[in-house]
Amino acid sequence: MRTISFPVLLGVGALVCDFVGFAQEDLVNAAGFENGAVLLEYTSEYGDRSASEWIALGLIDGTTELGWSSSNGAVFPQEFVIELAQTHDIQQFEFENGGNEERTNPGISARTVTVLAATESRDGPFEEIYSGDISTESTSVSLDAPVSARWLKLSITANGGHARYTELMEFRGLGVPTGEEAREQTRVSGTYETNWNPFFLIVEGNTIRGCYDYDDGVFDGYAAGSFLNIEWREFGPQIGKAALAIVEDGSQFNGFWYEDGELRGTWTGARTDDSREPACAANLKTGSNQVKLALDQTGRAVLYGIYFDYDSDVLKPESEPTLNNLLDWLRDNPEASVVFDGHTDADGSDEYNVRLSERRAQSVVAWMSQDGIAAERLAAVGYGESRPVADNRSAQGKALNRRVEVRREQ
Repeated sequence: MRTISFPVLLGVGALVCDFVGFAQEDLVNAAGFENGAVLLEYTSEYGDRSASEWIALGLIDGTTELGWSSSNGAVFPQEFVIELAQTHDIQQFEFENGGNEERTNPGISARTVTVLAATESRDGPFEEIYSGDISTESTSVSLDAPVSARWLKLSITANGGHARYTELMEFRGLGVPTGEEAREQTRVSGTYETNWNPFFLIVEGNTIRGCYDYDDGVFDGYAAGSFLNIEWREFGPQIGKAALAIVEDGSQFNGFWYEDGELRGTWTGARTDDSREPACAANLKTGSNQVKLALDQTGRAVLYGIYFDYDSDVLKPESEPTLNNLLDWLRDNPEASVVFDGHTDADGSDEYNVRLSERRAQSVVAWMSQDGIAAERLAAVGYGESRPVADNRSAQGKALNRRVEVRREQ
């Protein structure tokens, strides 16, 4: 983290101070994608759906390695509307310009910003809670008093003078959740219009599956809180992962997609008229076993629906639906033998992660054995952090990397 020691202009009802991290340990980044925030609207971006940099979602991805740039010649204001996973009392804002192209393109950093908050709806009314100038490095703004917000609007009204582009690497709204805990997501089955063509989603408890009209795309996965963690497969074959944050009423989602362990672009969508469902939707049958489908189609399946506590190899009760789906497939295919591959994110030492991932895979083997599957049909391997399917720079990438996979032995 960089520290600034020079003054910047004061905003409305706010104090700008040195950026040295969170002022209080209990503050969370309510505007962070990793905490379920969804970027509902934005004015422009330089990148597109296949871009891994200079995209609007880079503003809230939780890192300063991925940032936002306006499109060429975009006029001010550049605005972003963010829905928080639940209402927060916002106490601080942080703006990160460090790491952008200011040194090679003087004046490209966002300079004058306004932040507004709303509690009634995504359309407002919005109340201005901060307005002022930010530095070309890192700026932290502490509000005089907490402000309740369910939606935040960031408006960038000037840069440092660059004629073509404006950049900002990260925006954070730090606060404390208020009132009731976040309500259960209303994950809606149906059609979404997305930047990768129409997308059809089926939700059954915490399991999800669907298809989309791009290279015969299909997907399956699991819902965890505000997130849909999926594996997608396309004609080729191409296989990858995606982490999608969905708003509480199920009307909109956005997130990142990965292939070969690298961030490749964004995936965004809004609920639309179901009469426009993609042609592939007709082939999906409600109630089908998605683990079975993946194993039958590809010989392997990602078991994102298997859960462990932090640093634990004890299966949590909410893992049972996924375990039962796999158990049904093993019973229907008595000649098949499988290997469970355990994987972790990059936190911790390599050696420890290998041991933890193997213990978790062994826990699945033990569960299957207790339910009557012969031990000689089951094996477990721990790969630790050595085979990531997403980057380990961000919380959402790490979540996709923490997984157990099952593959059919040839």
